[in-house]
Amino acid sequence: MMKTEIAVVGAGPAGSTAAEVAARLGAEVTLIDRKAEIGSPVQCGGFLPEAHELRALLPGALLPESLVEIPERIMLHRTGVQRIYSPSGRSKEFPVEGRVIDRRNFDRYLVQRAARAGAEVMVSTRASFTHGLCLSGHFSGPVDAKVVIGADGPSSSIGRGAGMAKRSEVGVCLEYEMVGVDIDPRAAEMYFGTRCAPGGYAWIIPLGPDAANVGVGVRSSYLAGGTKLRELLDHFVRDHPVAGDKLRHGEVVAIMRGLVPAGGISPSILKGNLLLVGDAAGQVMATSGGGIPLAMVGGRIAGEVAAGHIRGGCGLEEYPSRTNDEMGQELENSVRIRRLVDKVMRSDRLMDALLAMIPPEHMKATQRGQVPESLMRVHDLVAKN
Repeated sequence: MMKTEIAVVGAGPAGSTAAEVAARLGAEVTLIDRKAEIGSPVQCGGFLPEAHELRALLPGALLPESLVEIPERIMLHRTGVQRIYSPSGRSKEFPVEGRVIDRRNFDRYLVQRAARAGAEVMVSTRASFTHGLCLSGHFSGPVDAKVVIGADGPSSSIGRGAGMAKRSEVGVCLEYEMVGVDIDPRAAEMYFGTRCAPGGYAWIIPLGPDAANVGVGVRSSYLAGGTKLRELLDHFVRDHPVAGDKLRHGEVVAIMRGLVPAGGISPSILKGNLLLVGDAAGQVMATSGGGIPLAMVGGRIAGEVAAGHIRGGCGLEEYPSRTNDEMGQELENSVRIRRLVDKVMRSDRLMDALLAMIPPEHMKATQRGQVPESLMRVHDLVAKN
């Protein structure tokens, strides 16, 4: 039987951050991932706000150094504007300084930081959890760990195996990397409408002057009548009245798929000696599906608490309370906003009216998990229709 103080399952941003932090605090850490190549396949658009934007998004959180100071070699592009399109094609925009990262290399950078901090890394290794942690693959056998951190994504096998309750709503995403497109390279764009993204949104994230990540993300409950994500994305690229002019002559050079928790933080992120973090814990903004910053803050907290527990400095029960202190309000507000907007997302006419009545600065506030007064008018809008 392999013994370790802290076993972290999943070497994405949450797990690698947890492993690095715990190792730097002197704990014996083993970081386990089923992939042979960390960071591949890519399952994310790779957009991150700049550090000062993140501090405004999560004012109560301590941001990990690896989230604030990202090496330039991992940067693909920078943007300065976020533009929102209504179903009718009208747009509003507001300033947001953003970084578009090479997600594959970013994940590798984070796992390398964990390894250099002293964590043992096991790749090509699957982990399961019933009465304890067990490995199969390149490394195999039972694991005697004092603390287990499950950072293995929205379908977390660790959380399922431990019987931990979770909020079941999940968004499904499909994204093309395209070249030869005619885009505004300074703007990250979001498009709403029942024809292109029912119950979600489509996006264009610039990678340079004529390249972009182009995707659509929706909740599965909105995919009625057998509609497929591929059909939605192809329609957006070819036929959208605004985006089509920018995209239809481009070429697809890569395809990425992924799942995103959409129901807010899970009701149970701690059970016995097991902590869930990142997508496995639902630490994702329900308004946008953005999860990297929250995952890394959650990973930092999990690593600190786990290492503190090993050294007798704190109890594991500090993990959910500290998580709530640093980002709980923003996560709950994002779910509240999403539920409000749900009332109008099934109607393009109502969505047009809603976006028309919200000023750009309030749109930015909703992206930060704040509930502006103008958004509360949705009740009146729905009542009148």
